[in-house]
Amino acid sequence: MSYNPDQYYSAIELLLYVLSFVTMILIFLYIAYERPSEKKKAVEEE
Repeated sequence: MSYNPDQYYSAIELLLYVLSFVTMILIFLYIAYERPSEKKKAVEEE
């Protein structure tokens, strides 16, 4: 089995795409989770 740098870098690139995708999902879930609690606080203050 020979060493192929193009294959190595494409694997790293794929890993970075997956990590960025997962990070965006986590950020979206965090924002979606935080917003209802802010609305509840605003209702309680009124």
